[in-house]
Amino acid sequence: MSGGSVDERWLRILLRQQASGFDDLRGADAAVTLPVSERLLNEAIGEVMPRSASVRDLHVRPLADDRFAVRLWIGSSPLLPAITLTLSIERQPAFPDSPVLILKMERTGLLALAGPALRFLNALPAGIRVEHDRIYLDLLTLLEVRGLAHYLEYINALNVNTVEGALIVSFRASIKH
Repeated sequence: MSGGSVDERWLRILLRQQASGFDDLRGADAAVTLPVSERLLNEAIGEVMPRSASVRDLHVRPLADDRFAVRLWIGSSPLLPAITLTLSIERQPAFPDSPVLILKMERTGLLALAGPALRFLNALPAGIRVEHDRIYLDLLTLLEVRGLAHYLEYINALNVNTVEGALIVSFRASIKH
């Protein structure tokens, strides 16, 4: 077969459509619910975390009721203990005006120091900031850094929820006329 494999040919078609703003798919509308397992979530986080980040060995475990258990180490010293946080989803992103997911740290004991520790060590990549007991995930900035921000123009709504062991991402996207 000439011209490459079937996968390569479909990829070329998709890339041409993307370059044209998906002209031949105008009016398309899709609603997707995507369950992401704990394993896949952590694999994806590992792929996008900058190798130079001060945060290392980050592990996120989705819990029931829109909560996460997060374990991480800051810095390269093996003498520093892991930080374990419980986060809850406080506010969903609002498209297109505010594509920011806000998580709230549940404060207990020494965990109250985790937010300031993250902020002062400048351990977080662009698009993630900590203010007091809130973590702001700016989806636009997170995607800009990776050259993917243009995909947000298709998103009409996005919700992030959790069940035990899985992140549930639901979104509605459309290609405008």
